[in-house]
Amino acid sequence: MKNIQERINELRKQIERYNYYYYVKNESLISDVEFDKLLKELEELAPVEKVGSSLKDTKFKKVRHSKPMLSLSNSYNISDIKAFMDRVQKSVDKEKELDYVLEVKLDGLSISIIYEDGKLVRGITRGDGEVGEDVTENILAIASIPKYLKENISLEVRGEIVFPLSKFEKLNKERAEKGEEIFANPRNAASGTLRQIDSEIVRERELDAYFYFLVDAEKYDLKTHKQSLEFIESLELKTTGISEILNEEKKIEERIKYWEVEREKLDYETDGLVLKLNELSLWNEVGYTTKSPRWAIAYKFPAKQVTTKLLDITWQVGRTGKVTPVAELEEVELSGSRVKRASLHNYEEILRKDIRVGDRVFIEKAAEIIPQVVKSVKEVRTGEEKEITIPTVCPICGTHLEKENGLVDLKCPNKECPAIIQGTIEYFVSRDGMNISGFGSKIVEKFLELGFIKDVADIYNLKNHREDLEKIDKLGQKSIEKILESIEKSKEREYPKVLYSLGMPHVGKFLAGILSKISKNIDVLSKMSVEELLEVDGIGEKVANSVYQYFKNPDNIERIEKLKHNGVKFSLKEAEVNETIESLPFAGKTFLFTGKLESFTRDEIKEVIEKNGGTNLSGVSKKLDYLIVGEDAGSKLKKAQEIGTIKIVTEKEFLSMIKGK
Repeated sequence: MKNIQERINELRKQIERYNYYYYVKNESLISDVEFDKLLKELEELAPVEKVGSSLKDTKFKKVRHSKPMLSLSNSYNISDIKAFMDRVQKSVDKEKELDYVLEVKLDGLSISIIYEDGKLVRGITRGDGEVGEDVTENILAIASIPKYLKENISLEVRGEIVFPLSKFEKLNKERAEKGEEIFANPRNAASGTLRQIDSEIVRERELDAYFYFLVDAEKYDLKTHKQSLEFIESLELKTTGISEILNEEKKIEERIKYWEVEREKLDYETDGLVLKLNELSLWNEVGYTTKSPRWAIAYKFPAKQVTTKLLDITWQVGRTGKVTPVAELEEVELSGSRVKRASLHNYEEILRKDIRVGDRVFIEKAAEIIPQVVKSVKEVRTGEEKEITIPTVCPICGTHLEKENGLVDLKCPNKECPAIIQGTIEYFVSRDGMNISGFGSKIVEKFLELGFIKDVADIYNLKNHREDLEKIDKLGQKSIEKILESIEKSKEREYPKVLYSLGMPHVGKFLAGILSKISKNIDVLSKMSVEELLEVDGIGEKVANSVYQYFKNPDNIERIEKLKHNGVKFSLKEAEVNETIESLPFAGKTFLFTGKLESFTRDEIKEVIEKNGGTNLSGVSKKLDYLIVGEDAGSKLKKAQEIGTIKIVTEKEFLSMIKGK
């Protein structure tokens, strides 16, 4: 009779074999009922290694990687691939014919798995590349990752945890039915699932994993990357099975075009392809940067353009009274997020593109952020589509709409329009303005509804309504304290931010900075003539007239006086008074950034640029001087390269520019 340990070992081998065929070979060797019986028996005999064990009483530990998990340099066109291949060729024997391995780039969560004597002992997330999180218990709950290898061998293998698309759609449907927030994309779902404290959730969601890299592959007498993938597969570790050996630029281009289409048939998200030098002995010769290997490069697929149905048009009123059409869409996934609303810009644009309610429309993301309607598909019209009519009255307050001379935009002229007031307040409290936390759209709407605020100056009197605030449903005492503390803190905001928060037409953060420096305080600015304003470098006729007219409006003067009375500062600090725009290092220069930055958030880098006299642009154009490129840079980089006159700098180079090097 077999002892307990022998039975445990036998069960493990059987379960791993069945898992391998089910998840890797897509073949069921036994029924689900039989499999569950074996699994249950193993859990009863070996409770310590029970799949789905809980991490409720622990926290994820930080673990340093044995070798850094480097990111890949990105490319966006075939010329980048050619340049990469030329650089590699120059680094080695120029006469040597080099082979490359082309693989799909998985869009999931990077993971490093360590096996000792064939047993899975640790799973670590990529983290920052140097240090990751120990998620071993959750890795053990992923059925497609073997807990024991086919051989008693020690190794470290790296890959990607993904959420299968079929499972992802099912999960989001279940979450929606329960009233829970759905995941934006499979990658977020995979990442969020792997960081669950309860590993039973990980097991239930059926994550998957694919491996593509063997650490120190040459230790196993392997000569090429292709051999290392085959070695991984021989141990019954799952790979995508997509690894093509290529050595010609033309052939690589053909395969890129092929996979741009064929990737849609895969059951996992891909965001590009990876090209790796095949011969392992050349990797050290070609070398590394501090962040990425020089022997590999990622080709990123272009942003997707998808079609969906235009269900209706909503007319939206902004803080300036501008009325714009918003497309209400049949929800669709676009570039990794769920989209059900998109910009239509203005009525003239609707007419030009001949867009109708009920149309099938193409949508894409403008500047990789804002979804917009590109065009309608007229060929599939049924005749039931409805033409879009221009509104004559404000959809919020019913006031007759006006059109400014020479402009296509419709405007609501009613200063008391709730949408205008709400937009003005939201602009005032925004991060770039007074940065008052806790003031989301719903809260502002509620305060307006209850009559607590009718203007931005009323925000500073909210402390007098503390008891009434505490009666608001879902607004706890702690939230109220935070809001009131943030309001008090905002009184110390710098003059440029205060000026920006007033929302003068055509005055953004950069121009608010210029106006604050030349005026020193708002009393001086309010008395400046159009001619005086036009003498300021960077101030054009439109801005000069806008600023002049703003201070001619008694309502604006009254608002400023109220804000002053409440302690808001409208002057530069003494140390800033003598500083001029011309003396700043980025004076007269324009900037834009793309990709993930290490040293700054989006808002922080914009603020640094403006504090140093530079201007932030919203898109790539011939007016752009510098494009700052971070990790996973997008289509902005490609466009900048095509223009040719734009200086492309890394984040490190940008930091050197700040220091004046």
